Amino acid sequence: MASLIFLTYSIRRNRQLKHQQQIIVSKLRGQRFWRINVASPEFIANKFRLYPFEALGVLIDDEQAMRVQGFWHKTGKLTEYIFPKNELQVQWLGNQSMRSGNMYWAQIDCKRGSLQISADTGIQTVNSREALEDIFRGAFPNIRLTEQQTNDFALEKNPRTRIAMGMLFVLLTFALVDTFFISNYELIEHQIVNVLIQPATFFGLGLFYAVSLFSLYLFLKNGAVPARESWVISGFLTMMFLLASAPLAKRIDQYLAGNESQDYAYRVVDGYRLEPIETNKGLPNLRFPKSREYWEQFDQNTAYKVPLLHGPIGLWQLDHDKFDKPMSDFYEAYENQKQSLSEKAKPLKNIENK
Repeated sequence: MASLIFLTYSIRRNRQLKHQQQIIVSKLRGQRFWRINVASPEFIANKFRLYPFEALGVLIDDEQAMRVQGFWHKTGKLTEYIFPKNELQVQWLGNQSMRSGNMYWAQIDCKRGSLQISADTGIQTVNSREALEDIFRGAFPNIRLTEQQTNDFALEKNPRTRIAMGMLFVLLTFALVDTFFISNYELIEHQIVNVLIQPATFFGLGLFYAVSLFSLYLFLKNGAVPARESWVISGFLTMMFLLASAPLAKRIDQYLAGNESQDYAYRVVDGYRLEPIETNKGLPNLRFPKSREYWEQFDQNTAYKVPLLHGPIGLWQLDHDKFDKPMSDFYEAYENQKQSLSEKAKPLKNIENK
């Protein structure tokens, strides 16, 4: 409910600001101007602000001064700031944080005060850098921008993003290769759900995600990586940490258990479902829907030994080296039988055709 109220208020606020900005623009004739977002340095420094800017306005190029006209929503008044060109100083700030609306900002100063501005690109903030660059080239032609300011950020040129992308590739490779090509142990899916729904696990993963995300963001941001790229890379890398945690936990449990599985007694129920005979060991229920034919050969409640590895971490892992052999032999004989029956049926079809 609170989110809906805030969203409604934000939409109404933005419409009012755009309406007032349009009133300013409609009165301009024969002048160079640029639509901008406006905020005071004090507003930007406020950690508890809800919006990235406090006014929508227009930057107007007069002969002797640069004028900023804007409608401040807090005061409900149209305000004008005049920056004489002989006193004007301009500083490119860039995309400093996501709290700045994921936009590129600049600060203009004179003896009377300071303002921070960014190009008003609406919701298309991805074009914010180019739009601010256009303002600089048109309104402040004497300010020379660096190559870093006028080009999109290159991941491959920053040492910290190279480290992050390398870790991302290593974790992804480990998670996929170890799970599908190297390890012969399969984590029982049923217990994954049980573990994830535990309050302690849910809280722990949430805390880990928050700490990891924020730490990685600070690491990248302090290495001159823009805020947007820092958040995106941090988010992907944190998700990869979580994805790789399952195969890593499997490996640790295998090592601590000595890589030795044990046979546990199960009974076959409902064709492809198996339940543990000993219910006091915390053994998980097993389901094998992809191998129905194999399990349908057993009568209900037939005892069956399943090789499982159980280490100190508490994970149950199916040992496919031992488990798959009788099943492979069955399906090999099953396919041969099907082929044999198919070949015997061919002469009968020929006779019927004659």
